[in-house]
Amino acid sequence: MSSRARRALPVAGLSLGLAMGLANLMGYVFVALLSAALGPADFGGFSALNTYGVLLAMPAGAFQIVVARRQTRAHRDADGQVTALTTSAVVGLALAAVTIASAPVIRDLLRLDTAWSVVWLALMVAPMTVTGALQGVLLGREAYRRLSVVYVVTAATRLLAAVCAVGWDFAVAEVFAATFVAAAVTLLVALLLARGDLAPGVRAPRALEVLDDLVRSNVALAGLMALSSLDVVLARTVLTDHDSGSYALAALFGKVVFWGTQFVALTVVPAVADASGGGQVRSTLHRSALAVLAIGSVVALGCALVPGPLVAFSGGPAYTDAEPLLVWAALTGTLWAVIQVWLFAGMSRGDHVMTIVVWAAAGLQSALVLLWFNDSPYEVIATVGGTAAVVALVGLLRVPKGETTPAPGSAETAEALGLTRE
Repeated sequence: MSSRARRALPVAGLSLGLAMGLANLMGYVFVALLSAALGPADFGGFSALNTYGVLLAMPAGAFQIVVARRQTRAHRDADGQVTALTTSAVVGLALAAVTIASAPVIRDLLRLDTAWSVVWLALMVAPMTVTGALQGVLLGREAYRRLSVVYVVTAATRLLAAVCAVGWDFAVAEVFAATFVAAAVTLLVALLLARGDLAPGVRAPRALEVLDDLVRSNVALAGLMALSSLDVVLARTVLTDHDSGSYALAALFGKVVFWGTQFVALTVVPAVADASGGGQVRSTLHRSALAVLAIGSVVALGCALVPGPLVAFSGGPAYTDAEPLLVWAALTGTLWAVIQVWLFAGMSRGDHVMTIVVWAAAGLQSALVLLWFNDSPYEVIATVGGTAAVVALVGLLRVPKGETTPAPGSAETAEALGLTRE
């Protein structure tokens, strides 16, 4: 990368960070509007199904990383963006078909009024997945401004769907229908923004090659999403409709910390990959973890001091039961954010121990809630938070304590995340 590009990169990264921050803010307003419009019982069902949608959207994030890496390899060898886009569409359609076939089961499991809610969610998967691949094209081409527009449009169209839901008194199924329209509009915008970079390369990789890259590069990210997202689904499964809605609202404040500190974890990757030894890695990780803890502590303090106004603004008087849960949700989100730092650092060093730990913890968390600790929202949040604390401690113990040689593949991992500085 030229010196000019190096100087421009921080500015571009700042613009992308600001766009992601604005998108997260609009996402918060999206949830706040729907929580007030739907009420606790329906909002609990919406949140549980929406969390399932987040899990279905993981391939979209995976394709963004995989396609970005392919765009930056060998002087941006355009080795088959079209194939990658086709593969992403096939993956999205396959996930949609499976979800639609499972719609009656999901409806009964989450106690939804109609299976159409699941169908509309399923129809969103294909445009979201293809949009993820298009974001990868823009990221690989370092088109940060256009990528920022896609992030903002994604959030803005969903926010508009929430406004329509409030104005026209939508039910859960109608909300998902509106968000499907939002996903389709976002896809069209992404296609327009990336159309100039969609030149087929001299060698298009086979679909299986792209899928293999997809799986190998993103197992860790999927485990992190499972650990940090399944609690809302578990709460809907084991608690009453009203209690699951209160839990879902409180969980929002944990997600605020988790997503709001993601930029810290991202900056860890190139720093660790470039580190000359274990001492430097240790210092970087400790500073990053402390930054996350500081941000999380501010959010938790606010939740402890003014839970009433926060709940009133986020959901209204129907969610007063959520007030005591807010601080615990914020602390749990802080632990997830610390785990994110440890996990990304491990990926950059070619250390996959935390990947195994995160997946094991997600399974253990689910078993504990489903089988034993499910009598109240407090038992659920205590189980989820306790599991996160154990994983965070394991990650702390994995931080290098002395001078080490960078693990093979660390530079490739950093490149896969689109964060190398070379």
